Order: sequence, then structure tokens, then C-alpha cells
Amino acid sequence: MKKLCTLLTIALLGVSMWSCSYDDDDLWKAVDNLDARVKAMEQAVKDANTDIDALQKLVKALQENVTVTSVVKDTDGYTIQFSDGTTATIANGKNGIDAPAISVKKDDDGLYYWTLDGEFMLVDGKKIKAQGVDGTPGESAIAPQLRINADTKEWEMSTDNGTTWTSLGIKAEGTDGDSMFESVDTMTTPGFAVFTLIGGAKIEIPMQGALSIAISQTNGIFVYAEKLTFTIESRGVERMTCTKPDGWKVSIEGNTLAVTAPVKANGYAEREGVVALIGMAGNSSCMAELKVSVADTHSYTITFEGGDWAKWVACNYNPGKYSTTQLGSPDDYAWVDATTQLATGRPTGFMNGWGYPWFVCSYNSNSLDQGKYGGYMYDLYVYNPNGTEDSTTGGGNNGSDNFLTTFGYLDFDYPYGDGRPILKFADGKARTIKSIYVNSTCYFYSVAMDGNGLSPALTKDVTYYATGFDAEDNEIKTITTTFATPEHVTDSWMKWDLSELGAVVSLRLNQAGGADNGYGYSLPAYYAVDDVTVEW
Repeated sequence: MKKLCTLLTIALLGVSMWSCSYDDDDLWKAVDNLDARVKAMEQAVKDANTDIDALQKLVKALQENVTVTSVVKDTDGYTIQFSDGTTATIANGKNGIDAPAISVKKDDDGLYYWTLDGEFMLVDGKKIKAQGVDGTPGESAIAPQLRINADTKEWEMSTDNGTTWTSLGIKAEGTDGDSMFESVDTMTTPGFAVFTLIGGAKIEIPMQGALSIAISQTNGIFVYAEKLTFTIESRGVERMTCTKPDGWKVSIEGNTLAVTAPVKANGYAEREGVVALIGMAGNSSCMAELKVSVADTHSYTITFEGGDWAKWVACNYNPGKYSTTQLGSPDDYAWVDATTQLATGRPTGFMNGWGYPWFVCSYNSNSLDQGKYGGYMYDLYVYNPNGTEDSTTGGGNNGSDNFLTTFGYLDFDYPYGDGRPILKFADGKARTIKSIYVNSTCYFYSVAMDGNGLSPALTKDVTYYATGFDAEDNEIKTITTTFATPEHVTDSWMKWDLSELGAVVSLRLNQAGGADNGYGYSLPAYYAVDDVTVEW
């Protein structure tokens, strides 16, 4: 401003010495433009540093699970209120001065670092942290400072709190200078304030009152004195507490919930109950529950029902697909039961690696017409003589909706490879698969009874084989059951006791017998399984 006054004084003296009639409109316009330019530069610097401060506060909010309580828009930009009582301001920009594209970006280590034009800023070859370490803000989390050099009219940046300044090579010129923020949105994503930076990067902060907390499992089944850990996922939670049944021990470290069952000798301990986590932020709270139970040994029956299984149901996973050949064997189809760790496997040694997972399914029909439901294009359908021609309800054991279907076999006489369907425990720990229920698909039943172009009708029994394996995939034991005879084909859910196998890490099923067309096992090797009971 001192330079402006000096310039104005010199200009006025010049006018008085020249002529009293001199038209000084152009001079005054130049002075006004200069004044406006200086004010614009000052505002640009102020806005840029304000946005940098806001960026750092947003990163801090993410780091410390602080929520946004309000976002207020005014003529100058946005004011953000946080649940810890702090505020941040985002400038509108539009100051007529081009500003450097400073932002933040998460690196592979999970921490945020400052960027310039999309690239990490480096000082002595090291990135500049925009947050502290291990959840604690530290001195290493430095916010860059900006200014405009009065002589060069270039933007300069300091990364040492203003001790030294480095030119960014960007002229403080332009007609449409912008904020470092592209947009602020509290409407599109319910429960979140979304801050979009120039370049497209987004920072999402939960709005207070939109807290969420979840536990990786809904059921915890324990033997006495056993300790199990579960993963906690939360958004916007600032503090957390819990409740538990009497005699149980619970601890929370970071995102891990550790639960220890009582010892058997503790006669006052509750044998079952609920561990509840309560997350809080400001005056808002949320809760997640884990049902727990304890016994000498415990069994759990997987029914494949409920919300956790809905996305895996074949007709939901790939709508309108009635057969394994249409649905295929997508690599991302890999369900795991959270309580028992039972998971679907996929054989790889069958016909050049062609093999199917166990599909969660609900298709069922009372029709054996090989032109439709009894044919290969409808091979996911379970035979349900008491049902309707085409249904996705009521086909499971005890009238439930969901069950498992798959295809594959190991031919004892012909080297087609091992295509036996696989059930395995994802954590590699051995458990006893005490029993399963098995049933016929419409395709299997229709061919077994009437034959088709590939297979004559049954002339001898069809035997089911169940083989258990250990962690190194060594065979433990095989047991069998008769599944179909020339006189009778299984047409309802049949319980198969597998407890004789003992503890296994994986289980493979197989079919053998039936009619012989001269090329090995010729019946449709399809399986329907439901209500898998696991004991450990």
C-alpha cells in the first residue's frame, strides 16, 4: 500500500506541473485498477491459505473420527462446524487470481500427504504429511503457506512456517481463480458431507447423527475360556463403550473386538447373551450387537437364509440365469459363512480347470419335463413335488427358500480329472461337518427316471461319496450313502450323517454308479445341499 501512495503522489505532482486543464481520467483509472489488483492478490492469498487450513482440518477429522455437525453456505463460501467444537472455512474463490492447485492425497501407507498439481510435494526428497502419525497429530503434519511475491508477482510456498519461501513458477494472474475445492455436498450421499477437491479427489466426513458401527459377525460361538477376535467397522464414532453378559471379558483395541468366554467352573457366568458396542459422537449414538454362547462343544447349522446370504443367491447375483452354464463360475463368487468359516471351493483339475463353486440358490419346480425344468438349461432347479412349476421360495429343507447347488464329479474309470464339488473352512482349521441334507435336482431326477440322449434310465444304484481332507489336502476318510435306485430316486431332503469323517478342513462330494453308456458316469452330476451342521 505504501508503493500505491507513492505512485499516486508522483502522479499528482506531475499533473500539477504540466497543466491545470490536463485530463487525468486515464491516470485515475490506472490507479483504481492497480488498487483493485492489489486487493485481489491479497484476497487470493487469504483464500488460498484458508483452504489449506480447511484441508488440514478435514484430514484431522478423518483421522480422529470427528463428525461434521453443520455446513453453512454464505456469500464468501462455506463454514464447517465439527463435533469437537472446531470450525473450518472454505472460500468461494473466484477472486480473479489463478492459485496453485494444492490438495491432499492418501498414499499407500494410509496417510494423507500434501500435493501440488496432483503430485506429492517433496522437501529434501520426502513427502509432507498432512496429518500426524498413528492417530496423533504431530509436528510432522505441516501445512504449507502461500504468498504472492510483490516483485515477481509469482506464487511462493513455505513448508517451514514462513522461514523460507520457494517460487512455484505460477504467475498470480487470471480471470477466474478458483477455490481448492470443486464442490461441497451434503445431500447426494445420505449422512455424509462430501468435499470434492480440484482434480476430483473426495473427502467424506460423516454428519453427526449419521453414525454407524458394525461387527464382522453377528454370532460368536465359544468353547469355555476361548478367546475370539472380531473386526469393528465404524463411521463417525468418536468414542465407544460396550456391555456384555456376566462372566465374559471384552476389550477393544483400535478396530478389534476381543471376547473371552467364561471358564466352565464359573457357575455365575451367563452361558449366552449379547455383547453390545455403543458408538457415540456429540449427542448421537449407534449400536451393534454380537450374540454369544458357550458350551463344551458347539454346533451351528448353516441354513443359507437371511440378509447375509441374499447377495449370493444365484437369481440375485446374476438375474434371470437358470443354469450353471449361464451363470458361469465368476471369480468373485466366493461366499464364506462368518460363524463357521465354511466356504465354497472350486475344483481346478477337472476338464482343463473347468469347475464350479457351490451356488446359493432358490430355484425349485414340481416339473420333470426335459423340454424345460427337467432339462440341462434349468439345472439349478431342485425337485419339489409339492411346489409349483417355477418358484424361488419354499424349495429348501423344511420349506426354507435357499440351498446350495453345483456340478462336478470324479469318474473312477475315466481320466476326466477331479471335478468333485468342494466345501472348505476358509481359516484352515479343522471342524466336524456333522450332517448335511441332500436332494435331487429336476435335471438329475428326470434323467435317472427316464434317461435321455446321453444316459439311459437307472439300471443300478447311484452312490454318494463324501471324502474329508486335512489342511495339506490329504484324504482322511470316505463314507457313502445310497442316493438313488432303479425303484426310487430321492425326491425330498434327506439327512446324511457325516460325523464319522471326524474333523476335516475340506469336504468333497462325488456321485458314482447309475447307468453305463460306455463313457463312464453318464447321469447329470448335480448336487443340492442344505442345512450344513458344523461342530467344533
